Amino acid sequence: MTIQAHRPRGRRPGRANTRESIIAAALTLFSEMGYEKVSLRAIARAADVDPALIHHYFANKADLFARSVLDIPLDAEDIVRRILDGPEEGIGERTIAAFLDAWDRPGAGDRFTAMLRSAVTEQNARRPLSEFMCKEVLVKVAEALGHSNARLRAQLGVSLILGLALGRDILELPAVAKARNPVLIKAVGLAMQAHLVDPW
Repeated sequence: MTIQAHRPRGRRPGRANTRESIIAAALTLFSEMGYEKVSLRAIARAADVDPALIHHYFANKADLFARSVLDIPLDAEDIVRRILDGPEEGIGERTIAAFLDAWDRPGAGDRFTAMLRSAVTEQNARRPLSEFMCKEVLVKVAEALGHSNARLRAQLGVSLILGLALGRDILELPAVAKARNPVLIKAVGLAMQAHLVDPW
């Protein structure tokens, strides 16, 4: 009695470099289309893998973005929880602290700065970083606080964070570049509190 091997239909379920293929496809699509317009299914097609494999290697779209574009492990859901965990009057400071912590991880600062520089100087550059920060973190914070204008508040918050990064890491404004994180968290946190929390 012989056993006949059956070739599975559709895409191959996996191969040795599957994870790297997914990361490469995600990096290309996020760079070309931004964050919001890219779907996991589109990334699977570009990588020529079964969509279920993405969930095998990555928790969700935000996790894949962090691993491919930012090249660091970054749990957006955990960041949202940490921002919301504590007194409401400290949300602004905890938000700035969370992003500075991500920025200061080994290797992350250079990647963040390069993306920011590209977004500012290249006319047709997509802005996946700002879309990611808005959709996966700040909109969720503002919605959790019950704001009907959560998207506007989130985008104002993103502009504040990117403005800080621009002044510190690209323009290298002397006083800002020299300021320690606790000082920046305190000062910029006041403005973030107004954007995300205060009624207006």
